[in-house]
Amino acid sequence: MIVFKYFTIIYYRKMVNKKELINCFTKSLVVEEQRKNRVTTNGITSTLIVSALSMAFVNESCKSAGQVSKSQVIYRKLEAKSLDDVQNCFREHTVRFVKFLKIFSRNRKFVISFDTTDEAFYGEYSEAEDKLYLHEGSEAREAEYHYKFLTVAITTSFGSRYVLDGVILPRGHYIEDYVGSMLKFVKKHLPLETVLFDRGFTSWAVIHVLRKLKVCYMIFWKKHGSWYKKHFNQMKKEECKRILRKYKYCKDKNGYKVKSHFILIKQLKYEEKTYDWIFATNLKLDKAENYVKIYKKRWGIETIYRVTDDIRAYTTSTKALLRYFLFMFTCLTYNLWKHFQNYLGENFALTNFQTCMIIFLTKTGNIYPVHYDQFEQIMQNQHAPI
Repeated sequence: MIVFKYFTIIYYRKMVNKKELINCFTKSLVVEEQRKNRVTTNGITSTLIVSALSMAFVNESCKSAGQVSKSQVIYRKLEAKSLDDVQNCFREHTVRFVKFLKIFSRNRKFVISFDTTDEAFYGEYSEAEDKLYLHEGSEAREAEYHYKFLTVAITTSFGSRYVLDGVILPRGHYIEDYVGSMLKFVKKHLPLETVLFDRGFTSWAVIHVLRKLKVCYMIFWKKHGSWYKKHFNQMKKEECKRILRKYKYCKDKNGYKVKSHFILIKQLKYEEKTYDWIFATNLKLDKAENYVKIYKKRWGIETIYRVTDDIRAYTTSTKALLRYFLFMFTCLTYNLWKHFQNYLGENFALTNFQTCMIIFLTKTGNIYPVHYDQFEQIMQNQHAPI
């Protein structure tokens, strides 16, 4: 069974050193099978780390790292597992992590954000094993389908931004169901200030879930219909207006009534441009710009996605479970980097982390490139020019 093992210092009330911390992460991710000549957990985990840090396919990393013969050896350990198993393992580590985070944050409340990210699918749709998880369309060239992931992350202005949970979304999903499940989990373990959403979550069903969970929320609302136009026409530049709207939506042959306040802000300048802003929110602030300032904290999750795009382990497999597992492994690797950055400072960039991790894995014998001996011999036989 492949399981995520918590990689931060929550095992003890005092901080362990860097070597112990990485060993905990790299050696405890996979549970070893009790048989001779087995592939070690150390080898599997190290191969996955090399794949993520090198933005390489897992099978290519197997060839270069010299620990696992082929990617199928790793994938077989997931065959008996489910999507829920992967998510539950990741959640276990989040629980331990937030306990530590709350202590060092002096029990402040956190701003969290939801967002989705896509991963292009370049194979033949007819040959895919889990077509339910392939969505039509893709921004990537030569790709007609994509996988879609939903994550929730800490995006508050103080401290580091961390991924708390994530799921792979099937076609025809009800986004509010996933938001509700993930928010219940986070709310149980982390004190929340506000939950932020972009326009992709414009949904009365999402509002219904947020109101039932009694959280402070803000959704950057799409300009659907014409209901807002009469209000903007009566407003002055930079004026803010708060209105109450009611709506009834249907789901599974049932009707649900929901209401929410909306904040309309006319022509408020931001970054040298002016916008008309519409927020669905239960926040009540005294100034128009304060709503925008809070919403800006959501953009931290966009930064997370830009970083995880540079630490992605790839696969040609069309199994949703493997795609999901490798995506969450990417999130795990990202969280590890942010953890070290907390102690080493902002100058410890992602490139520093990638270099340090590869060197560490090599020095400790966690990886041993298959061509290293031949490479060293060739270099020793070369005569450097004067």
